[in-house]
Amino acid sequence: MALLRLRQVFRPDMSSYDPDLVDQVDPSLLRDCKPHHRQAIELALHDLYGKRMEALISLPPSWKEYVCTHVLKDKRDYPLLVTFIQCTAWVLFSSLVQIFLLPQSAWGYLWLLVHIPVTWALLAERFILAMHYSAHRPLFAEKGPYGKLAWVVNNIPQMLLSNFWGMPSGAYYLHHIVMHHNANNCFPYDISSTMPYDRSKFLHWVHYMINFMLHTMLYLPFYAFTKRRFGLAALSIWTTACYLGTYYLLSHHSPIFFNISLGTAFLIGPIALMLGNFSQHIFIDPRDPSSNYGLATNHLCAPFNMVTFNDGYHITHHVNSHCHWSEMPLHFIKNIEQYEKGGAICFRGLNFLDVSTAIFAGKFDYLAKQIVQLRADPLSHEELVAMMRERLKPIRSDGMSHSQQGVFMLNQAMWVVAWLFGFPYAVVPVVGAPIFHVMSAMIMA
Repeated sequence: MALLRLRQVFRPDMSSYDPDLVDQVDPSLLRDCKPHHRQAIELALHDLYGKRMEALISLPPSWKEYVCTHVLKDKRDYPLLVTFIQCTAWVLFSSLVQIFLLPQSAWGYLWLLVHIPVTWALLAERFILAMHYSAHRPLFAEKGPYGKLAWVVNNIPQMLLSNFWGMPSGAYYLHHIVMHHNANNCFPYDISSTMPYDRSKFLHWVHYMINFMLHTMLYLPFYAFTKRRFGLAALSIWTTACYLGTYYLLSHHSPIFFNISLGTAFLIGPIALMLGNFSQHIFIDPRDPSSNYGLATNHLCAPFNMVTFNDGYHITHHVNSHCHWSEMPLHFIKNIEQYEKGGAICFRGLNFLDVSTAIFAGKFDYLAKQIVQLRADPLSHEELVAMMRERLKPIRSDGMSHSQQGVFMLNQAMWVVAWLFGFPYAVVPVVGAPIFHVMSAMIMA
């Protein structure tokens, strides 16, 4: 029984609806659909009415009612709030253990055996996606007598907690909301664009990840400046300076805490984040690379949707980034004809990592069997494989401007200076820079 419950935490059961939501099921969604859409809608209904597993704790009923009625802008975001509470509680607990209880010697690093599984295996997806949706739709209203306090609380995940999951203070909003959604994965404007890569090859992802680690810090304020978001550019420079300064001080005054909590995040964060983003945008329709229906995938009846606030509906999120996370399966169902016309790829039961690892391993036959087709005239197995291969090819576009290249070189120089002054872990991007240039010459020519 205990093992079954533990499995539910990581891979929730998708075979039935949440008992508390059964009475809310709308039978017309299936009754009125076209026959060739029925399978996709049946699967999406499990995401719409499934049992949410993001929050592993809950507030007392009276507290929950008060928070939903008087505190949150949208009561449907209660799971986000509780997810933040559980993540904050864990970070505080682990930090206190590291600072006050662990021996400040090599033996203290045994805490990594606890900290890494809980922080990354259990909580990382839950926190990152809660922060993601709260960045699009803040939890607390920033108008009225408590507006300033609400602004502070709304920014705690992005300014403070994000550091424990490898995202520098203040970087997420600028990277995701301002750059990624506006540039829409288009190279060369989006630094995390997957367009120029042969996305069937693992080494191309390695280059993609190193690029992100090396160049994001200075490229983000540069991007904000080019979009005349001067205040945001200045804020980015300020938060980056605070981030670097705080890291330097903590590494010297509390090395156990720094290395376990922040050093590991500095190393794991870019790998996890860029594997996620690469996998989300691994398929791009070369006929229309900027089409939201062709630059991502939707994942139906996928267990990871229950722990990531329906993150599998990534096409839906790009079609309407303000769509509430709880309504994304419904948006897909009600607009399924647009997804059909746009040539959307939908998978059944898989997460993003399942797809990218299968692609790197060349398992296209396996993936073709997991595609849920929306067409009245479905493609053959061979046609599905050919379509996937076509959507993995590099898409050439305008090259980087001289100013963009200059910012990249400046960021590399910044890491060298940081390394010379003893900034911890700066050796990683310093070593990564020549690897990046060699790989660029080999794979990006």
